[in-house]
Amino acid sequence: MELIRQNLLSILIFLPLAGSIAVALIRNHRAGRAVALGTSTAVLVLSMLLVIPALFDWTHAGPYAYEQQGGVVQLVQRIAWIPSINAEYLIGVDGLSMPLVILSALVFVLAIVAGWKTDKLPRAFFSLILLLQCGVMGSFLALDFLLFFVFFEVSLLPMYFLIGIWGGPRREYAAIKFFIYTFVGSIAILIGLIAIYLATNSLDLIALPEQLVGKFSPVARACIFFLLLGGFLVKLPSFPFHTWLPDAHVEAPTPISMILAAVLLKLGGYGLLRIAIPLFSDCAIQFWWVMAGIGVFTILFGAFCALGQTDFKRLIAYSSVSHMGLVLLGVSMMTTASISGAIFMMVAHGITSAALFFIVGVIYDRVHHRDIARMGGIATSMPMYTRLSALIIFASLGLPGLCGFVGEILVLMGTFAASSYGPIHAVAPRWAIWMFGVFATFGIVLTAGYMLWMLQRVYLGKPASDLKQLPEIDTRESLVLWPLCVLAIVLGVLPWATVLVFSGSTVDALLKALS
Repeated sequence: MELIRQNLLSILIFLPLAGSIAVALIRNHRAGRAVALGTSTAVLVLSMLLVIPALFDWTHAGPYAYEQQGGVVQLVQRIAWIPSINAEYLIGVDGLSMPLVILSALVFVLAIVAGWKTDKLPRAFFSLILLLQCGVMGSFLALDFLLFFVFFEVSLLPMYFLIGIWGGPRREYAAIKFFIYTFVGSIAILIGLIAIYLATNSLDLIALPEQLVGKFSPVARACIFFLLLGGFLVKLPSFPFHTWLPDAHVEAPTPISMILAAVLLKLGGYGLLRIAIPLFSDCAIQFWWVMAGIGVFTILFGAFCALGQTDFKRLIAYSSVSHMGLVLLGVSMMTTASISGAIFMMVAHGITSAALFFIVGVIYDRVHHRDIARMGGIATSMPMYTRLSALIIFASLGLPGLCGFVGEILVLMGTFAASSYGPIHAVAPRWAIWMFGVFATFGIVLTAGYMLWMLQRVYLGKPASDLKQLPEIDTRESLVLWPLCVLAIVLGVLPWATVLVFSGSTVDALLKALS
């Protein structure tokens, strides 16, 4: 047990890498698929060990704790990596990273099941998915800035090939656009990383908040903060850096869209809460209105764009843009409820977005198009698929009792509460905070509008002649949808016993450092 405790996080990071190499070397396609599924399933099982008190004690400080930004950090491994620049292999897990690690592990398993019938270079396809999982896990667990950046970049290359090789008709354009946008964002983060290192001679994200005190002029601090902010907003994505996302989603195959929406977008929100806000908390407080303004505009812009879509998948893509704007708003308000809501929203959106993109893939496999105008009445021939789809759609639009509602209500309550207490209370006029809250609420109303419009147009009404005999979802498709539907209900009914019980101490410590 102690051996597992000491090396669990490294296993979570490098087991997918080992699986990726194994799948690439195996000549038999069926064996390659089995190894990919077995590897991702093992990662999921091991990640669930993080909720066991014997391995992770959420009530006491672990072997390595810090107060500046994340509360209790546990299962820490610290090994010299590049001594000449003080870079370390420093990893650990806390209430911010743990829910995202488990979410990622689950989504990768379901994505592999969703892509099980891929017949175009299947070994390369599954090998790249596992390599992508290695980068994602490393990004969520790294506590050294350079190590984080390396894993952050590792996740970029596999996604480029997964879109560019297995995507739709415009896959090359979408892949290049994705790569350019995210690479430019990475360059901004790298410039900030270099500036921070030159000032502190340190890359330790645990110690950096204290070490950065007094190291830069106010103008320099603001410039570095906006570099980090811009880099993570590209990944989130937020307006005006969002345009790569709809194209990437439309062209990406279904399993890759699931991973992109459910996991990769969360690296943006995670980077803000792990790096940008804690390291430059004074700038985050001073420029709260910039983040809040971008967040609210992204909510509204994404919702209005979704309302105008006729492509089923592009509509879901713009809904993701809108939901990520809500995450940014929660981060910018810096209250207990808003940050808790942002973290919960990332997990909830990971569940609903993965399911929504799979739902699109299910119907595309049967009718071979995504034109909403040519759909309708699918409930007649696919009743079980319609029931599960409706549940996920209602969870996404924030129906009480489902996961989307908890994240939305926490962010909105935290936004309005910021006018009375919290770090920005002293620097922000009450009317401005309320204005952002009102517009964000209106954006959520728009979400209900385009989701219900889509539900009516796709599933209800009289079916066209070519939609009357569609086959119901099979066992493989059910194995993907049912876990996500169950989680949407569990998180909606028991939020305090799932995400919030783990993130609470992390949020409290972060706000303590900001005050």
